[in-house]
Amino acid sequence: MIAQEMMVLWNRPAAPGYFRMGLACATGFDTAKPGQFIMVRTDADATPLLRRPFSLLGLIREADRVTGIEILYKVVGKGTEHLSRRREGDRLSVIGPLGNAFRVPERCRQLILVAGGVGVPPIRFLAQSLLARKGNPNRCMVFVGGRTKDDLVCITEFDLPGFFLDVSTDDGSRGNRGMVTRRLEKALDDGPVDLICACGPAGMLKAVSAIAAARGIACQVSIEAMMACGIGACLGCAVSVNDDDAPYRHVCVDGPVFDAHRLRW
Repeated sequence: MIAQEMMVLWNRPAAPGYFRMGLACATGFDTAKPGQFIMVRTDADATPLLRRPFSLLGLIREADRVTGIEILYKVVGKGTEHLSRRREGDRLSVIGPLGNAFRVPERCRQLILVAGGVGVPPIRFLAQSLLARKGNPNRCMVFVGGRTKDDLVCITEFDLPGFFLDVSTDDGSRGNRGMVTRRLEKALDDGPVDLICACGPAGMLKAVSAIAAARGIACQVSIEAMMACGIGACLGCAVSVNDDDAPYRHVCVDGPVFDAHRLRW
């Protein structure tokens, strides 16, 4: 973890209400992994006071060196509205990389990735990382869902060798009509899977966890939580886990990626 000022490289609309931002970093992100996040001060005047957490969408590389990071965000309040007005050359105070990451064992041959709405960033980063890794899974299916077609962001970037993309929208405006979890269940009926990795709304993650548990499949989920500090000092992002001796964990330091079967939904 390192605190630094980063220069905005770009801040482009990605879909209605969504933006992709590139940030130049001096150091600290060479070993950043899918699932980790950063805490950003969205306004130079510290209004709002608290930083905002954003998952890493990916790393920017020049040759073999990491020179920047990319995030995806949706404008939902004052902090992200401030962020949407940032321009190339502006500077932002950033802390990161923070938290833990997805863990895909080398022996994993059949993998499913699930993303819903703004849960796309760590899943996209994970897919890109697996493609570059030796011994990547033989089969990887990616399920992306949104309420409407406007909530489907970065889906073309899952068009990767050996990856199979399945898209769903609640209203049927693009891809299959219905919840992404219905498509997941159908795929699981067609063959065995070693691991499911997911990120998205809490309701979706709960459903994915239940589906995996019912079939005895390992499952990791990246969960969202309101964070004030991102480093475990405020204790405001507690989640309940199945551990009588220590029934709570904190998303910022113990997560955001958890074994789904350890969470008390």
